[in-house]
Amino acid sequence: MPNSQFYTAISEPRYLRYLAACGNREKALKLYRANIILSQQLYGVIGVFEIILRNSIDRHMIALKGNEWLEDAVAPGGYLDMSLGCEYSFHSVQEAIQKLGLEYTHDRLIAKLTLGFWTYQFASKEFAAAGSTLLKIFPNRLFGTKQKQVFQNLIKINDIRNRIAHYEPICFEKNTISTDRAKKRYELILELLEWLGCDQKQILFEIDGVREAVKFIDCI
Repeated sequence: MPNSQFYTAISEPRYLRYLAACGNREKALKLYRANIILSQQLYGVIGVFEIILRNSIDRHMIALKGNEWLEDAVAPGGYLDMSLGCEYSFHSVQEAIQKLGLEYTHDRLIAKLTLGFWTYQFASKEFAAAGSTLLKIFPNRLFGTKQKQVFQNLIKINDIRNRIAHYEPICFEKNTISTDRAKKRYELILELLEWLGCDQKQILFEIDGVREAVKFIDCI
């Protein structure tokens, strides 16, 4: 696609933000494409982390409450049904079950739920309703780590995940070129993978190109 068509295709308001930060069209186009590459790389790492997180929660809760712990949680009298303040999680599970319909299985239900849902299992209400034991999925967590800290960290990761999913740039801090937020969220994911007991190098082997993508933008 010729550059003139490219500027039109991505919309003027979106392009102007890059142009204002860069000062010329060539650099703006280079940054726009570099942001896409960084988003792709970081989204892949977040996806791996999300799968490990949800599977860790699932294994823990199966051991604690049985093979259909999540289905039981939203059944009449279940812990999400009975607990005030857990409405978001309750409705998320019910909606996922309804959407699956005849294709429902427990594994498909686990896969259907979003990172936002798994994040909120560390919110104070959900955490307490489930028995206040979920920190055990992080065997290598720092001494004294509280549920609130894990929740806040997951919120940060989910927020940047949603920015990427909605095609919002992650290469700006206000109107200035900056990869600081992306780098901090990336480092946070690596830390939480370690807390989960994962070897991050093995887990992300040939998947993780975040550092290279960050370095490219920092040199623009």
